[in-house]
Amino acid sequence: MTSTILTTPISAFENLVDYPFEPNYLEVDGMKMHYVDEGKHHTQTIFLLHGQPSWSYLYRHMIPLLVNAGYRVIAPDLIGFGKSDKPLSSDSHSYANHVDWMTQFVRKLGIKHAAAFMQDWGGMIGLRVLAQEPEWLDRLVVANTALAEMKGLEKFLVPKVLKVMAAAAGKTDLVKFKNKINYGNWAGYFRHNPQPEIGELIQSLSIRYLSQQEMLAYDAPFPSEEYFAGPRKMPEIVADDLDAVNQDWQSLKQWSKPVLTLFSDQDPFLAGQGYDEKFQQNFSGAKGQPHITVANASHFLQEDQSTQLAQKMLMWLEETKYKQSGVAA
Repeated sequence: MTSTILTTPISAFENLVDYPFEPNYLEVDGMKMHYVDEGKHHTQTIFLLHGQPSWSYLYRHMIPLLVNAGYRVIAPDLIGFGKSDKPLSSDSHSYANHVDWMTQFVRKLGIKHAAAFMQDWGGMIGLRVLAQEPEWLDRLVVANTALAEMKGLEKFLVPKVLKVMAAAAGKTDLVKFKNKINYGNWAGYFRHNPQPEIGELIQSLSIRYLSQQEMLAYDAPFPSEEYFAGPRKMPEIVADDLDAVNQDWQSLKQWSKPVLTLFSDQDPFLAGQGYDEKFQQNFSGAKGQPHITVANASHFLQEDQSTQLAQKMLMWLEETKYKQSGVAA
């Protein structure tokens, strides 16, 4: 097992700017899954789920605000990302496996009736976990994420179209991606670059200026080429496992707890595409909620508007009487 699993040396994470959090680990399929766990003395929990190619560092500015407001905050690193272990083989990084790993994580923690903020693959994975574990959450915030629900011709065509787009993009470097940000160039960049510049990519999808130290912190989990199997594979599996995704959507449509959408106005992938409206229409708990479009924010809105996001979530939890609904198990 050890020959197929990589662990980023802990020295890579020393003295990260604005990330003073102690590491915590759970074992998932023989691998260590890292998570931030702050405010453990508080009774109700907020989960913060990141996507590709980021890690829990993305939430460094939101975590203290949520803890200071009286919540326990748990921010896990996906397997293959951050301080979590990293399978060497890209074949390990299937959509189904990532859902299974996060489901195991949630079950082992045993926390129920929590709240969650999900962005990017954090939503694509986390929503499917919620479909399997409906008592895990009582409140849900989705931001700049999507969950495919495809049937008939669409189910047949979309995966093929995405593969064509990725192939047509060819060898995409950072300059080409920044000049034309779309799915094809994103997939092409990760497919063809031996060691993707994660910090630079996060910057290209953020409006706020990131310091060199912050960009290096995003690079930290991946000290050499072989560590990149997770982020390299994810662009290729966005339309995988569609039968299971469709089934999970049917379960999610029965989940009636309050849902809030916070999508960015300048996300080059998702802005103006109606993904926020799809969540609003499919979740009965989203009806009548104070959904907003977050202004002056790109795809990684946690970098651009962290204070606003935390405040909006906290106000909404108060408005929906989350703390009066009971305590986490």
